Amino acid sequence: MRLRLRKISVKLMAFNILLLSLPMVSLLYLDTYEKQLLKSQESSMIQQARMLTAALSGSDNLQLDSERIIKNLKNRVDSRIRVVDADGFLLADSSGQTLIPDTDVKAVQSYEETATLAQDTLLYRFTVYPLNTVRNLVLPPAPELEGGEYYSGKSILDGREVAAALDGRYGAATRFSSGGQRSINVYSAIPVYKSDTEHAVVGAVLVSRSTYQILNYLYELRLDIIRIFLIFLVLSVALSFGLAMSLTVPVVRLKNEAGSILDESGNFRNHFTGFRRGDEIGELSRSLTRLSSDLENKMEFIDKFTSDMLHELKNPLSAIKSSAEMALKSETGRPQLLHRLLEEEKRMERLLGELREISSLENRFENEKKEDVNLSVVLPVILSRYQTVEFSDHSGGNCSLRINPDRLVQAVSNPVDNAISFSPDGEMVTVSLYCGADELSIVIEDRGPGIPSGSEKQIFDRFYSDRPEDEQTSHSGLGLAIVKSIAGYYGGRCSIENQPRGGCRFSLVFLL
Repeated sequence: MRLRLRKISVKLMAFNILLLSLPMVSLLYLDTYEKQLLKSQESSMIQQARMLTAALSGSDNLQLDSERIIKNLKNRVDSRIRVVDADGFLLADSSGQTLIPDTDVKAVQSYEETATLAQDTLLYRFTVYPLNTVRNLVLPPAPELEGGEYYSGKSILDGREVAAALDGRYGAATRFSSGGQRSINVYSAIPVYKSDTEHAVVGAVLVSRSTYQILNYLYELRLDIIRIFLIFLVLSVALSFGLAMSLTVPVVRLKNEAGSILDESGNFRNHFTGFRRGDEIGELSRSLTRLSSDLENKMEFIDKFTSDMLHELKNPLSAIKSSAEMALKSETGRPQLLHRLLEEEKRMERLLGELREISSLENRFENEKKEDVNLSVVLPVILSRYQTVEFSDHSGGNCSLRINPDRLVQAVSNPVDNAISFSPDGEMVTVSLYCGADELSIVIEDRGPGIPSGSEKQIFDRFYSDRPEDEQTSHSGLGLAIVKSIAGYYGGRCSIENQPRGGCRFSLVFLL
């Protein structure tokens, strides 16, 4: 059978891919991680500025001391450090040049080396660039920032962060980096006091640093996330496809078997094969197998029931027809012929009544009222209408069964009637009640001729009878079939066997 993607396969794969994609999309932004990195960078810059301001506090010559300290720190820090006086005039610069734009040369070099490995890879462009485009369209535009050339060409630094520091407060600002790269410079300014005791501001320390390095971390992290996502994506698709095939293939097979189970005439031609799987699909296949088997048995029952019914109705109809024809042709013996007509009509009426009873019996079981019945009390009442029946109670006087009372009467009366009809005149039929821990038994014994060998199961079939021809008019052969149906519904069973000393023993067993 050719495998192809079904709706359930597509749904499974789409669901699994969506579960993988949502975390990846959220991680691609990495806003929280980026904020933590920026905060950590700002804290480092502030710490550097505070160390310098502490060293310059109380200095007699702010320019000479700041130049000396910055010269010693130049190779030990990765930020650009500048010192200004109280008027904002630049006194010292760790870059060595006062007019260059605010660009971290080391950071730019590091960025350019790793950009090709991360941001400029085909995998990164294919996944991140479309997401960035969507984000730019959906999210509001970012606020405009000053450019990285703000201090370029200036000997007096008049930025707002410097102004705040000269006013005795902490100052901070962010500006775009120069060079066209998508990053910013972070500025932190700390005031320099005249001394530890005198809080007069004599200058400020300005520390700036590019976020190129942070961008490098983010690009590499995003690329790693994309790689991990693709690995899990492949695994997810493979597992989803395998799971989908394990579901769709047997379901399609069940569908095809269901479509071919009946022929054009509505007769069974195939069966559900059933699966040996231990999951829900295996249980479904086995349930369908049982259902089709029960349905086939039901259809066979209906066909056989119809055939048996037509056969049984044919005999009284033929007798009625022949008696009526003979009564029309001759007046001699007409009363006897009319009497025969009445007898056959009664037989047909009784037969139709029992046919109606057994055909609707199973459907009526579910709606019937059930109650707890004490058989030690009820059985003697049921058997009281018989002259030749003896009841023997071996249950101890307290044996209850939850059953519909009318069905109990049928289940007991039919085999008793049968036993009496086969017993010689004057012979007693014995009915015994036994009650155990898990089941109870009603045993009916007679002194009749017994049953033919090999008919122990056949005797419960509909319309079965081994009576002489002249006795069959008063017995339809449905009595024991009704008893079997009642016992089966209540979880019981019935059986019949010949006794060694003659006669039959009929056993009716119900589970407690």
